[in-house]
Amino acid sequence: MAKAAKPLLIVESPTKAQTIRRLLGETYAVTASQGHVRDLPQKGKGITIQKTADGHRFQPTYAILPKKEPIVQKVRVEVAEAPQVWLATDEDREGEAIAWHLAALLGLDPQAPIRITFHEITRRALEAALQKPRPIDMHLVEAQQARRILDRIVGYEVSPLLWRIFPQKKGQSALSAGRVQSVALRLLVEREREIAHFVPGATLIAEVTLATEPAFKASLTEPKLLDLKQATASLQALVGRQLLVRALDKKQRRRGPAAPFTTSTLQQEAQRRLGFSLQRTMRAAQSLYEKGFITYMRTDSVHLAPEALQAIHTTLRERFGPDSVQPRSWEGRKALHAQEAHEAIRPTDPNRDRAGDTPDEEKLYQLIWRRTLASQMLDALYEETTLRLEADPPTSPLLTFTATGRVLQRPGFLVLYGYEDEEETPTLPALKVGDRLEWKQLRLWERFSAPPPRYTEGTLVKELESRGIGRPSTYAPTVEVLFKRGYIQRENVRVPRPPYQEVLLFPDGRTEATLHKPAPELQKNKLLPTELGIRVADFLVEQFPEIFDYDFTARVEEQLDQIAAAQLDWQQMLDAFYERFTAKLSEVQENRRALQHRLLGYHPVLQKPIYLHMGRNGPFLTLAEKGDLEYKTASVPSSWDLRTLSLEKALELLAFPRTVGSYEGEPILITSGPYGYYLKHAGKNYPLLPGMSPFSLSEAEAIEAIEAKRQGSSKVLRSFPEAQIEVVQGRFGPYLRYPGGTCSLPKGTNLATLTAEQCQALIAAQEEKKKARASTSPQKKRR
Repeated sequence: MAKAAKPLLIVESPTKAQTIRRLLGETYAVTASQGHVRDLPQKGKGITIQKTADGHRFQPTYAILPKKEPIVQKVRVEVAEAPQVWLATDEDREGEAIAWHLAALLGLDPQAPIRITFHEITRRALEAALQKPRPIDMHLVEAQQARRILDRIVGYEVSPLLWRIFPQKKGQSALSAGRVQSVALRLLVEREREIAHFVPGATLIAEVTLATEPAFKASLTEPKLLDLKQATASLQALVGRQLLVRALDKKQRRRGPAAPFTTSTLQQEAQRRLGFSLQRTMRAAQSLYEKGFITYMRTDSVHLAPEALQAIHTTLRERFGPDSVQPRSWEGRKALHAQEAHEAIRPTDPNRDRAGDTPDEEKLYQLIWRRTLASQMLDALYEETTLRLEADPPTSPLLTFTATGRVLQRPGFLVLYGYEDEEETPTLPALKVGDRLEWKQLRLWERFSAPPPRYTEGTLVKELESRGIGRPSTYAPTVEVLFKRGYIQRENVRVPRPPYQEVLLFPDGRTEATLHKPAPELQKNKLLPTELGIRVADFLVEQFPEIFDYDFTARVEEQLDQIAAAQLDWQQMLDAFYERFTAKLSEVQENRRALQHRLLGYHPVLQKPIYLHMGRNGPFLTLAEKGDLEYKTASVPSSWDLRTLSLEKALELLAFPRTVGSYEGEPILITSGPYGYYLKHAGKNYPLLPGMSPFSLSEAEAIEAIEAKRQGSSKVLRSFPEAQIEVVQGRFGPYLRYPGGTCSLPKGTNLATLTAEQCQALIAAQEEKKKARASTSPQKKRR
């Protein structure tokens, strides 16, 4: 007797299908489409644009993805045998679009109740979804189509312009101009320029250490200090005086837990606490969802379902006691332009505190589990004490200090989510108003303001979300494309810190003045735009200011939300964009040659044209036309802003090669090449020494560089015997030599201020990279 055919559920992922089979048993058949099965064709625009009386109409042409043909054929056979078919793809716009494409390919009626959605893969959620099938939501599909078509138009029309204006070397990834990726790149470029133009400002800080048990420190609040010399003189008034406790204020402070995770906050926290990249986080989260351990991982919402809250509260009472729960509703705290009424990311079973099959999955699950449960726990309570101290007897002006201490009275949610973010605050001794205190030391120093920090992947996502740019599903692929195109790179950056002066004052009137030269601050996993990324971003912003504008990109997201909510026609939205875009595109295309070969002006003496060109090795200048006797070229340094490159700056570059003097009867020339500036003397090339400027190089400096090269490529420039490290002049610049090998120095390192500690940190970082590469590289096959 033949087996009875089973109702069929179609999902995207084989892992998801396997989990659902396990939960539903033999009652249903489950198959996987393995993601999108149909899309715009890989070659060509794939969109027919027709001009009508009402505006443009956009008709996409879809094709089965090449690798999905066998999968589609298999699913067709399964559908033909099934008495009932449900499309159970993810519940967001992409999932709705996949369901719509599957319906078209499988001959299913999209208006029939064939669509089911669920926010978590549990038996209860699946059975509830099967009781409420619905038609495919065409408004969600239209929102997804509008995004796809708009992004295809931008990419298809603008990317070829980049190929022509910025020719790439053979083997390099093709350039592209995505709507969201280009705005993200713009953020990184603008931040880099903010840092480059930042001028630190100094503030004077005074802090006194009290001779109490335990000792504590108090900061000067009055008077305001403006000049180090005058401040030192003013603070001398404290010698021979005590500090009087003039006021004492005690308050109870609360600190509440953070909301449950959305996609972006999970990405940010996973990087901050676990060091995960966006892709690494989303891979682990996707796997946890498909295995049924967490709810859907692409969401803007912080809402928790009533039944989930009930289960969380039960778990908390069992594990942490009946008084551990503080019920909270996170309604009304959605992210900017949040879409679809999802729940937050949470465990499907709050009683399961461990889950996952890999270390990444286990760590991420723990983070989600602790954050979710902590969101329903008691606030942490603190007793905060603020002291106001005054010089006694009084000084003129009166020296006033303030100290704040905090004592944790009730840990609340910190018991579960951890104390990593707790601020370090001193414990103050038991004091009362009127107490007079001796002091041990007063420290006066300069504090310099820091430049704005470079973005990490996590902080970039936070910035994009705060501006309403992109959506949870777009952040990880957006950053990945920027890496792939060579527009950005991830680096550990050493940020120099300015020297500062410090004065110590003691009760006996002694003072000690010191000039501190702090080591650079190491900032890890920062995103830096490459030279190519900077050039592309500048071009796009300059030529398409509306399209790659922050507000415009955010408005597009609002309009897509309106389409999904049936408040805006998708064709009208695309038409309004297309009218503005094509007008600007035509203008840029007409001026393409001028953009690729920009006339900066004419040589003041030769009266020949000077052009800025975009070449495979970067931007360069030409003087006169090719074949002309005065024809010259010069590379443009990568640090120069091409948008503001002036004729005067171009003339500086074209002055090379130039004679800087003579030595041993032969002229010394300084010239430039693809890798920077160098000296030519008697038919040989010599590198400049660190710190030498090609624009102000003297004859004496040139001779020094020549002699350094002649004395051998291994000339020792600095030595740190205690650390067994030498700074050695090599063929391509200085490097470190130590018993275990060699280590390159970052470009622009100041050898005069270099310390042994800095050298050891560089060597340690290099060794860590070597270990990481060794652990991730595939082992060679045995022959």
